[in-house]
Amino acid sequence: MIQKIFRQSVVGLFVNESGNILLGERSDAPGAWQLPQGGIDTGETPEAALGREMHEEIGSADFRIIKRASETCRYEFPVNLDSPVARKYLGQEQTWFLVQFNQNAGPDIAKSDQEFRAFRWAAPSTVLEEIIDWKRTCYEKGFKQLGIHIR
Repeated sequence: MIQKIFRQSVVGLFVNESGNILLGERSDAPGAWQLPQGGIDTGETPEAALGREMHEEIGSADFRIIKRASETCRYEFPVNLDSPVARKYLGQEQTWFLVQFNQNAGPDIAKSDQEFRAFRWAAPSTVLEEIIDWKRTCYEKGFKQLGIHIR
């Protein structure tokens, strides 16, 4: 049997001038909201992966990195989760980035890979309520490391 490992990935925590956070509604799970994230390819730095993944997932790489979390966080996929990533990996180990769009930039579904069907800005205090429970501890850690107060 092949031993599963954690997939190395990045998370973009976008904040706007009002302090709200960008969430995307997954196309494959209507009503499931999350931060944009994605895998790090072999030989790719987390920063390069962030630019590539955000371009793919939200249709824009027109942003700047404000801060990179000092530690990664991990979560395991639930045993009953049936997805290509969950079949291959035990879970994800994420490098979190606090990012902000450059002036006049933002998410553009038409230019994205359609992983998300909608985007919206949410107050930090409400974001955890939207996140699937098995990712919540990782989100709390990522928010704390990036200085985002959620309570």
